Amino acid sequence: MNFKLLTVFLLLYSFTLQAQEYHKMNFSLVKKIIEEPDQTRRAALFVQGNIQEIKRLTELLNGTFKFSAGDIASIELPIGKAMTLAASPDVLVMEDNHLIIQPMNDSLVSKANVTPIHLGLPPLPQAYDGQGVVVGVLDSGIDFNHPDYKDAGSNTRIISIWDHNLTGAPPAGFTYGREFSSFQINNGQANAHVDNYYGHGTHVTGVAAGNGLAINNFKGVAPAADIVSVCLNWNLPTNNWLTTIADAVNYVFQKADAVSKPCVINISAGTYYGSHDALDLQAQLINNLIVSQPGRAVVCAAGNAGNIRLHMQYNSTSGTDTSFTWFNYNPAYGTAIYMEMWSNQTDFQNVKFSVGADVTNGYYEHRGQRPFTNVANHIGVFKTDTLWSWDGNRLARVQSQATLSAGRYSMIFNVIPDSNTYKFRLSFTGAGKFDLWSFQMESANVPSPTVYPPAAFYNMPDFTQNIVSSFSCSDKVLTVAEFGNKQSYLDCGSNPVTLSVITPDSLAAASSKGPTRNGLIKPDISAPGGITMAPLVTYQIGTIPPEKIAQGCMHMRDGGTSTSSPAVAGVAALYFQRYPNATWQDVKNAIINCARLDNFTGFTGIPNNTWGYGKLDGFNALVNCPPLGIAENTSSPNLLLAVYPNPFHEEVTFGINSLNRNENMNLEIYDAAGRKVYHVKINPQATTVKIKHQQLGSGVYSARLVSGGDVSNMVKVVGY
Repeated sequence: MNFKLLTVFLLLYSFTLQAQEYHKMNFSLVKKIIEEPDQTRRAALFVQGNIQEIKRLTELLNGTFKFSAGDIASIELPIGKAMTLAASPDVLVMEDNHLIIQPMNDSLVSKANVTPIHLGLPPLPQAYDGQGVVVGVLDSGIDFNHPDYKDAGSNTRIISIWDHNLTGAPPAGFTYGREFSSFQINNGQANAHVDNYYGHGTHVTGVAAGNGLAINNFKGVAPAADIVSVCLNWNLPTNNWLTTIADAVNYVFQKADAVSKPCVINISAGTYYGSHDALDLQAQLINNLIVSQPGRAVVCAAGNAGNIRLHMQYNSTSGTDTSFTWFNYNPAYGTAIYMEMWSNQTDFQNVKFSVGADVTNGYYEHRGQRPFTNVANHIGVFKTDTLWSWDGNRLARVQSQATLSAGRYSMIFNVIPDSNTYKFRLSFTGAGKFDLWSFQMESANVPSPTVYPPAAFYNMPDFTQNIVSSFSCSDKVLTVAEFGNKQSYLDCGSNPVTLSVITPDSLAAASSKGPTRNGLIKPDISAPGGITMAPLVTYQIGTIPPEKIAQGCMHMRDGGTSTSSPAVAGVAALYFQRYPNATWQDVKNAIINCARLDNFTGFTGIPNNTWGYGKLDGFNALVNCPPLGIAENTSSPNLLLAVYPNPFHEEVTFGINSLNRNENMNLEIYDAAGRKVYHVKINPQATTVKIKHQQLGSGVYSARLVSGGDVSNMVKVVGY
């Protein structure tokens, strides 16, 4: 082999190795490796594979191994070292995240049927307020000086704050942000922290866990819970926010473990881009954290894009026609037009696609088109091509790459226009199916086929599948839709305010809809949203319009799924108070299986991808959907009740195990609405009580024993 051929061989061999490593990476990570001028800049990454070897290699490459759950690790690594790490056979997949987080934005407690829980109405054995449970909120921060976040002795209810926007003292095991302890908060040493997004985090935390100390009318759902607040960085210069979300979930669970308490985390934030199937490494890592032990749950907002044509699907069995969709260049969404297709592996191999450009200002003309290609030509290869007009003028640069991970393809085009006078088109043909999400798709100004004949093949974006992506699409996360809370209230000056855009109890127009890309029903549940009053940032009172502030001047109105989500998180906290060893599955089952239906949700066709399983009903969840085989926190060890058979048709037997037998021992049975429907005094020597079906009838009931000051466990009984 001569020198010239050897050089070509080595170059091709090097490119092949590089392509192999690119095959393990997502588009934005490869783009950073190629384009980032500072290869020493550290990037936050998720890495899947052999954890022990990933840890060793990360530290060897001057990176930071933060934590792992299952076979997925969260690390930081200089960008220039990413290829070296990817070359290890112990590394299967590497992902960074180029997406930017967005926030998802009184009578709520009543509409969610939480008031009977706070009162401890029968058949509950006691009142529940979230005591002994940690509520973590990942949001924009918290006004820790607000009275609703202090106890009666003016001490903070906040265990800790981790502010991602500050530097100086990160939590143990992390390399960024600044942590403030309850001691520092109580002693005036946490003033560097502020709620930096118009009080969004302060309001959200108040819905979940405000105690109403300022004004009791605006008490939250779990008013005695401990609080851990994570202040997210909404403007990360490297846009690694998905990594910080996973870090924050791990951090909150660690704080709850340190005080041996169950924990629910609320995330009223998300991104509308991505695969929408929860198979990305970030979502899988969060799943692994949730399922790793009992007493953990995560709740999130579905999003507020229900009235936006955000989603487009191509689905062709014949593959004979060529369709297209236009994309608008808009500087508000960056300097490029981003097109990201997602598909199951078997649905995408025969689809062909191409990027082109059109003039649509006053007349319609197709100006240029890249050759059609398929996903096989882009796997593991980062390309930069040029889109030329038919007469030889450059219209745009087109970057592209495809990845195959977890049995699905992503195919990305990043179009960098030379001019904003064109609409850029994505054309597609061939048998197959894919989904695409974008705020840049054209839906309002598409001409009729009589004006522009190719418009007959225009693939219009739709109003479905506009839920936020990643962890919110997981079956292990409760995802929440919004319905109207109320229309009217009295403002800070005691003036009546009515917002006609809110229809109480009806689904909010902006509430995002499912399903997930892989067909999972989302959202899971709906809860009250606008108008809801919760704590405002006290140091912003002078800048908030007075009509937005509630009577008493310590709370303000807000809404959206951002507000609905913490209502569900609060009910999860109440559930954990009663059943501290419940799992995420127990909490989810209770909330969705004991949901409420009405004329707004309809009584048929539930669950669906607008309401989920119905409306949040906290009391019903705590009374009629107990976890199987898990004792409640308040049950007396001296008084236990069993039931068999269950469900029953002819006769049901209650088994009694009591160390506190006296003349005042009673069996109490309640229906699904909490009404006592059966009550019988029990012989102190009895070990069983039998009840005929006709004495109760068909239905779902709850039963308990009461003997002196002791109350037994509550058991669910089903007659049919």
